[in-house]
Amino acid sequence: MVLISLRRLIVIPFIVLMLFAGGIMYYFSTVTVSNVADGVGLHYIKEVENRVYDRVVDFIAPLNDIVEINRKAFSFRPNQLNDLSNVAGRFYEQAVPYTYMSFISFAAERDGKYIASVRDPFGQTDHHLTSNYLTKPFSLEGFEYDPRQYFGEKITSAPPYDGYDPRKRPFYTDAVKQGDAVWSDVAPYYGYKTLGVGLSAPVYDQQGNLLGVTATSVALIELDKFLKSIELGDNSYAFLAEENGDLIATSKSGELYRTEDGVTTRVSLKTHESKAFQIASKQLVMGAHTLDVDGEHYLYHVHAIVLPHGKKWLIGVLIPQSYYYRLLTEYSNSILLITLGLFISIALIGSLIAHHIGKPIRALNNAAKDSKFESITRLPNPLSPIREIDSLSQGLRVMAHDLSDIMQNLEKKVAQRTSDLKYENEHLLEQSNQDELTGLYNRRGFNVGFDQALLTAQQQSRSIAFVICDIDHFKRVNDLFGHTVGDQALQVVADVLKSQVRQHDIVARYGGEEFALVMVGMSQEEILSRLNKVRQAFLERPVCENHHITMSFGIAYRNDSASHAPQTLITEADEKLYQAKNTGRDKIVA
Repeated sequence: MVLISLRRLIVIPFIVLMLFAGGIMYYFSTVTVSNVADGVGLHYIKEVENRVYDRVVDFIAPLNDIVEINRKAFSFRPNQLNDLSNVAGRFYEQAVPYTYMSFISFAAERDGKYIASVRDPFGQTDHHLTSNYLTKPFSLEGFEYDPRQYFGEKITSAPPYDGYDPRKRPFYTDAVKQGDAVWSDVAPYYGYKTLGVGLSAPVYDQQGNLLGVTATSVALIELDKFLKSIELGDNSYAFLAEENGDLIATSKSGELYRTEDGVTTRVSLKTHESKAFQIASKQLVMGAHTLDVDGEHYLYHVHAIVLPHGKKWLIGVLIPQSYYYRLLTEYSNSILLITLGLFISIALIGSLIAHHIGKPIRALNNAAKDSKFESITRLPNPLSPIREIDSLSQGLRVMAHDLSDIMQNLEKKVAQRTSDLKYENEHLLEQSNQDELTGLYNRRGFNVGFDQALLTAQQQSRSIAFVICDIDHFKRVNDLFGHTVGDQALQVVADVLKSQVRQHDIVARYGGEEFALVMVGMSQEEILSRLNKVRQAFLERPVCENHHITMSFGIAYRNDSASHAPQTLITEADEKLYQAKNTGRDKIVA
């Protein structure tokens, strides 16, 4: 094998690499720009599309989520609809996180009563509630929100809408006809200069009887603002449109609908003032296209957004080819010059430093090859004026002295570190399964323990009981005495529950003011006895100022748990808990 000097080893490869890189960069900048330019432009378009796609999906998702949550809640617990004031308060609270959520509503099938949470998409009026029955039947009026009784003072700045029967409105009739959730048409909001879209769904009870229709609506002004905020290149455009080409939002200024002589007409790609949009309207097929707009070549891409329940919108992005051709050419030329300069500089500097580092490195290499530690200790001190090389020499000296000690202590240190890691992992696992306030299992720890308890009961053919309990009127405790006392009440409940169960039984904070118990191999009579002792303990242990708390209990009990999944027991206990609460609270329902 031919040996070469360190100087040549550093300088020659960099000269060769410099010449090779220069040739490649020159070829790229002069020959292949046209071949990759469209790929670069398409990549840029897809980045813009992804931003728009994510924003639209995140923007629309709450409509479907809220409709589904309310539909299921009313379907399984239709008694909630007996007091629409509470439902209105629920809608108000659901809308609080979403400033663009214009309406959340419910219309009853039986008597046409209607309640809604209403928000001005431009923030010109306060978030408030509306109903069509509080003053007189079918008179739609607005009311201030009152956190205690929900419907506050009537809003007199707007006249009432008499004869408002929601059962005759499109959102209601469309949902009932569809038999499932259905989107409204994108249309201008009455009284506001913005488009809006809504989602409504029929609500049926468990027997299949129609209870009414719940709906949500959102102003689309935020999507238009978002598209206008995207920093696109010169003469570049982005739009959001329906499948027929009607515009929802664009990056270009201009109206999205026009009103003439009382007739409102949506602006589409075909009727937009931009010639680029007019030409783009002829190509609404998914994928990449090229357009010619007054001699300017555009790369144009269309992508579909499929929303829940069959709704589909289109994203379109148009980028002039000259924009990314110019950017790519400038970029490649800059990279070429920078790369050549960098390689020349490195080759020169490498040649200068090769001499200074070669000699001491060879000395270190010879000492390291020697099997005797004395060869390392005989190296000159300092070995080199270069700090790193001299530090390496000092390190080798220390290593020679300490190597035998390190070998002896290595196994001990590894064992100690393994033990420490095991302890830390066990500690972290315990913390992740424990509720910080009460010291009980949290929801995650409960799930693990419940599955294990059910498996044990199945394997040993023993009974199992799942108890879910809830502090009655816990909100009143927080309102009267503050959240500190509320936390103390939760701790009292935890202490009392733990005192009345066996050591191996599961006690968990199920969520908020709800707690859960799992007991294996215990008779139903003994379970009832222990829970009654819990109730008695609350009578003997007031939270503060002679204020006693009470709890409602729901029990799911199985003598043979072989064919029951955890969710079956949870659902049954939850239903019995609601039965206890709906029949007076402070009860045990088994």
